[in-house]
Amino acid sequence: MTDFLAMHCDEDWMMVDATIIRWVFLTVSKDIFHTVVRDGDDAYMVWTKIIGLFTDNKLQRIVFLQQEYFGCHQNDSSIDAYCMRLKTLSDELNDVIFKVGDELLLATLTAGLNEDLGNAPSNLTLMANPTYERAVAYLRLEERRLKNLRACPAHAAFAAGYSHGGSTLAPPPGATAPRCLRSLARRCL
Repeated sequence: MTDFLAMHCDEDWMMVDATIIRWVFLTVSKDIFHTVVRDGDDAYMVWTKIIGLFTDNKLQRIVFLQQEYFGCHQNDSSIDAYCMRLKTLSDELNDVIFKVGDELLLATLTAGLNEDLGNAPSNLTLMANPTYERAVAYLRLEERRLKNLRACPAHAAFAAGYSHGGSTLAPPPGATAPRCLRSLARRCL
């Protein structure tokens, strides 16, 4: 045990203490630091006050985080932004001793998807041992596929008519179809 009161007279200890306080100042946001620190605080007091900001009122924090977590929806955000938001909220819940396991994270992820990815949850059930990470990888690919489909709707209509014997004009000799048209035509054939 160290007698902290006696350490205030030790010059080496005071330099270490000041170094730790400086490190905390450079590490946490300025708002948080200035909220808790007062003149005369030592490193232990500063650290204790900062921890208290995040662990005090634990029940209220759990309630607010749960509301935000279970109410989180993708809406117009990308899969990456949506998944990062869910993961951040689940980490914050884990920090206040409310365990969010992989199954709950996966269930919340699929429940909040926008309508563009409406079929994704049923496709994920076909996956052997689905995990959050594997679901995110699948959803990122699915989002990319949908983005490519939206990027060339005129070519898609051409490919659909061409592959089903429609009355579309043949491309000029030597011309190559756009990349998205070629991939679409392969799928249709």
